[in-house]
Amino acid sequence: MSFYGIKTGIPFDLYRSDDITPNDTIQTVADKAISKSLICNFIEDPWSWKNAPKREKTAAMSAGSLLDCLLTEPHQFENRYVMSEYAEFRSNESKAWRSEIEAAGVTVLKESELNVAQAQLDAIKAKPEAAALLRNAQFQVAFRHKTSYPFASKGLIDILPDDGETIVDLKTCTASALESKRSLAKHIYDWMYHVQAGAYCDGYSIASGEERNRFKFIFVASTAPHRVAVVELPIRAIMLGSDIYRLGAHKFANCLEHNYFPSIWDGEIELDVPEYAYQD
Repeated sequence: MSFYGIKTGIPFDLYRSDDITPNDTIQTVADKAISKSLICNFIEDPWSWKNAPKREKTAAMSAGSLLDCLLTEPHQFENRYVMSEYAEFRSNESKAWRSEIEAAGVTVLKESELNVAQAQLDAIKAKPEAAALLRNAQFQVAFRHKTSYPFASKGLIDILPDDGETIVDLKTCTASALESKRSLAKHIYDWMYHVQAGAYCDGYSIASGEERNRFKFIFVASTAPHRVAVVELPIRAIMLGSDIYRLGAHKFANCLEHNYFPSIWDGEIELDVPEYAYQD
């Protein structure tokens, strides 16, 4: 994938085809791109990013991908999924059938998994604030732009409303994240979603020439009753995320250039017990 600018309808595999991996060097990244996911995984401990094994797709990630498909690309469902002929995969026959399907690049789906995703979708559409963001929106909009480094920067926007100023991302989360405003704010910070907001607002504006400086999330719980929250980040959180992303890109380029990925545990450090230990 070597375009610059904005594109819709790019297959996800093609979007991921220019991902930078830990095996890349300063010589091999010329036609590749960083993303929010890479920078967030890298910036906390570059050594761990460089030496981590390939990440396996989790059940939560698979569930999120299914909901994404149903909401933003329902026309692709039959190309990506097939309903399971078996309730469980314990027999050799059922395992062989699943292996054959998955070898063709199609995901085997249980009825229970589809039911959960459909319930989440219904909950989102029943939320007036979420429905308003979906109305007349574009979906799965990719942006990609040059940087001052050897690599490009990219992102894939879930929902692009027609208001000309907002970017929206769909997130599944645990029910506990939606227990209170405080718990959701912590969830956003812990998962560095503010960095995504900053990277996407900057990236889309650079790639399109159209400034968008509002960022919203549609959160939906992964378990019943599938509570839904529509959240807008304030501009200062977006700017903080943008600064972190830019710093991460600079640090990443520097690590590539010197072929050195430091660890937070380099050298000998002094580490105290938590402050509350003294209070106790």
